[in-house]
Amino acid sequence: MKLLFKFFLIPFFLTAVLSCEVHLEDNTRILVEGTIKDQDNMPVPDAKVSVHTRRSNFSGGENPYLLGEGYSASDGTFFVTSFYDKDEDFAIEIALNESYSTYVYKSNTLNFTPIDLTYNLETITLRRLANFNYNIVKTSSASSTITYSFRYVEGFCLEYFEGETLNELQSVCYQERFISKTLNDDNPDYEWLLQVPIGEVVEFTYSINDEPEIIEFITINESSYDFTFNY
Repeated sequence: MKLLFKFFLIPFFLTAVLSCEVHLEDNTRILVEGTIKDQDNMPVPDAKVSVHTRRSNFSGGENPYLLGEGYSASDGTFFVTSFYDKDEDFAIEIALNESYSTYVYKSNTLNFTPIDLTYNLETITLRRLANFNYNIVKTSSASSTITYSFRYVEGFCLEYFEGETLNELQSVCYQERFISKTLNDDNPDYEWLLQVPIGEVVEFTYSINDEPEIIEFITINESSYDFTFNY
């Protein structure tokens, strides 16, 4: 079985690490292993597995440090050797591309070292994502107002572990999201894009001119799903 593997040790990296007080554990390497599959239990090859420290924010704007990196093989398995850092923001990130969800294993390693220096993540599921393109369009000539909302599942999973125990309160895994907006004659139309796991149901609720709310359920069964609502 051919394994794709990258391991970085360059002077610039070490200089950046030491200057910012990231303390690598002396003579210590960890092994990160597991298997990546999709929601149909099929292997996901070529997914990137990255080990980071100081990875506190996954919405951007942070300066994480890469400790090790590798890729999943054709059968979805991965074995990545990495440096190890004792830090409250230690993370293992698994991602393929924008068509799949991202998985993050996050932990505080200040007082924790894994058994045999091995993080066995077992089976990680990356769910295929769909682009849900919605367009709200005013077609009526009469003056009207619409208030609408979408309730959907976000295509992202972060699991926070304390030692070997999952902390569900600090985890954010495929959470339900809610967005709403009001349109009127001055601002009649709106178009936006959401990424939703394929197979999920989007709840669309609307009210026109303060009439009773109407709820529709939209099953996302295509990789690119266009939804247009006229009022």
